[in-house]
Amino acid sequence: MEESKTYEIGEMFCNPKGFVTMRSLSSLMVDVSSRQMKKIEGGLPDMAGKVWLLYSWDIEILSPIKKGDFITVRTRPTHMKRFFAYRDFIIEGQGQVLAKAKASFILFDQIKKRAGIIGKEVLEAYGESQELYHGRAYKEIDDFDKQKEIYIRRADFDKNSHVNNGVYFDYIREIPGFDEGKISYIKMIYKNQVRDEEKVGLFYKESPKKVDFKIGSDIDHAYGVVTYV
Repeated sequence: MEESKTYEIGEMFCNPKGFVTMRSLSSLMVDVSSRQMKKIEGGLPDMAGKVWLLYSWDIEILSPIKKGDFITVRTRPTHMKRFFAYRDFIIEGQGQVLAKAKASFILFDQIKKRAGIIGKEVLEAYGESQELYHGRAYKEIDDFDKQKEIYIRRADFDKNSHVNNGVYFDYIREIPGFDEGKISYIKMIYKNQVRDEEKVGLFYKESPKKVDFKIGSDIDHAYGVVTYV
């Protein structure tokens, strides 16, 4: 069960050097997956009062995506387990695979204000498919040695009154030397939504061709790693 859509990478999707930003790339993948979710879930009683919250991203860049490229984003839901649903993406262009990704979502019950067990009706509607990409294991670190403050803008919030998941990719662009034209892999794991904070801390630790990071305030909001070619 797959869904796909072709996009032209315009200037608005790119950084000043002409490479697609991680925020834009993740947004295009969310757009395709949302289209499929609406088709599958339309009218399912099990989804009443429930929504999918993005929990994590694994994105592997095989070839940089640039301004003017035409890319096709393919996605398929692969499997579900208790609260979690997993979805893979393949991004193709110029006759080759440019990127692979895996996203995980958690089912949230808006009435009970907690994670909801995925029901049989939803499991059957989505089914299972072979995985296209497995992502990478990652262990969170806690010995960050550098820090920056990020002030939250009103434009960062979405209709759900929290900072949009894609904006977190903008926050980590504040790490010195962050270069989307050289990224080979990025992992982002979301923990607690940014809602009422005026600012957050961007904590990071640089290693050769790798940066571990955390976005936090009094609580942790997200963490992960970026690796470069």
